[in-house]
Amino acid sequence: MAPKTVLITGCSSGIGLALAVRLARDKQRRFRVIATMRNVGRSGALAAAAGPALGRTLEIKQLDVCDEGSIRACLDSIPGRHVDVLGIVFNDIYAASKFAVEGFCESLVVQALRFNVAAPSPGRISLVEPGPVMTEFEAKLYEEAERADYSRTDPETADIFTNLYLRNSKDVFASLGQTPEDIAEHTLRVIEAAQPPFRHQTNAAYTPMAALKHADPSGALMTDAFYKLVFKYDAVLRLSLRAIRLLRWKAQKVKEGARLLGFK
Repeated sequence: MAPKTVLITGCSSGIGLALAVRLARDKQRRFRVIATMRNVGRSGALAAAAGPALGRTLEIKQLDVCDEGSIRACLDSIPGRHVDVLGIVFNDIYAASKFAVEGFCESLVVQALRFNVAAPSPGRISLVEPGPVMTEFEAKLYEEAERADYSRTDPETADIFTNLYLRNSKDVFASLGQTPEDIAEHTLRVIEAAQPPFRHQTNAAYTPMAALKHADPSGALMTDAFYKLVFKYDAVLRLSLRAIRLLRWKAQKVKEGARLLGFK
């Protein structure tokens, strides 16, 4: 069977880079990866991570998803303009854009059914939804936030941001965050599935949070729970997150030990 052509955006770092490398280094060589980025001058990390796959199962191309000319040029460079899997990486830091993408895909999947694109078949639309992901982008974001000058911000707002939001957010990422490689593995499972799901959440720790949204249509249950966690019981929140971090660390050590003993 001919390998599937997979076009992935945002491959200079983070999830896009990890996914491109994971598929390109697939032992069964089931994928031909077209790894794209806006500035190919930043392709060094991708090329290094791809290793011998570069030029064989992975090809780097320039693509600016906001430039129609760039999109056309990239597609025209692909034989037959044929792409089996299109992986568009959106940054999960921006909640507004994340919800916009989800709403767009929910609408698109209904329309795509008319053309048999979203039906249970090799052609399907899937949303892979990670929670916090530890990438270079997030690390820089926190560094900039910690160095920022808040002298012109009213004291109460500055205190809430630095001592509650920023601290709790860092704890959440450290305790519940996944790596780009984790997301790549989840994405591969969706691609491999005989009937890929429309929505796939990668982080089981977020299942209770998502359930709160559906348990109470008014939204009061979720907002009240989050408010109390952040502003009233933040010490309990941080203690719980540290306990989760310890449990995840122990689970990882058990997996590594099992792997060394030859267990899968």
